[in-house]
Amino acid sequence: MTIFEEVKELVDVPTAARSYGVEVHRGNMALCPFHRERHPSCKLYEDHYYCFGCQAHGDVIKLVQELFGLSAIEAVKQINSDFALGLDLDKPPDNKAIQKRRREIEQRKAEKLHITRMYDILLRYFTLLHKYKIRYAPKAPEDEIDRRYIYAIHHIDYAWYLLETFNRTDKQGQDEIKLEVDRIEREYKRCVEEWGEC
Repeated sequence: MTIFEEVKELVDVPTAARSYGVEVHRGNMALCPFHRERHPSCKLYEDHYYCFGCQAHGDVIKLVQELFGLSAIEAVKQINSDFALGLDLDKPPDNKAIQKRRREIEQRKAEKLHITRMYDILLRYFTLLHKYKIRYAPKAPEDEIDRRYIYAIHHIDYAWYLLETFNRTDKQGQDEIKLEVDRIEREYKRCVEEWGEC
């Protein structure tokens, strides 16, 4: 494995782009750094990028080359330094170090996916309760009160509290409410099965 292949294995394009100031939006769509635009047209994949506007494309090394006007080896040195890869560019690659770094990257990705999933569960539960509260609210004093409305009134403040707590706390705090998020997920599924999405 060459030093170029090592760097491409260890640093993905979206991570590098964000680190170097590229404005990345949902779905890893970015404002292309190589031409002026108001709407994102550059898609950042894990191993490459492609701009649908100016057709700029390449891997992480090419991205750094183009951003900073560097040669390929200079771009590799820049990435090695900026991401603290610890690669010795003067000797053959250490496969153990590469494997360790890959495991670290995979662990970070897994943690990020886990956090995103927990947030999604809390948001879906809160959104469901909000729909129940709005749609099934009594329109007149003599109307029969729907069970979905009663349920939403009793649980929506707590759902909002969990969502806000999750947003404002660090990873350790988010991990501490994992059991409660698991319970909320079961409760969300029960509500949908019994009463539907809305």
